[in-house]
Amino acid sequence: MRSPTIRAALILPFLAISLAACVHSEPVPALDVSAPAEIRVILPEPPSDVAACLKRSFPEIPDRALSTADVVRIIGRAKIQDRAKTACGLRALAWIEAVHRDFAKP
Repeated sequence: MRSPTIRAALILPFLAISLAACVHSEPVPALDVSAPAEIRVILPEPPSDVAACLKRSFPEIPDRALSTADVVRIIGRAKIQDRAKTACGLRALAWIEAVHRDFAKP
């Protein structure tokens, strides 16, 4: 009997190919360019700092023996960054919810 990993590796490509046929072949436009300008919706800009905040990487870990002070500093920076990213994510979610609430069809 084949291992589950090998079975999954054999089944997944076939599943992906068969599901790909279900995708609509013509892309749906995000905006109807033929619609009059007065009925087009202009969405508010997302919070400007969110993208930069979420792209920040984990604090650099030196490639050497670390002292206790190094470990405390790295963990402290990681905690601060985690809290900042959580706040950015929450601002992004609030923006998404506001756009959905104000502009989505009921």
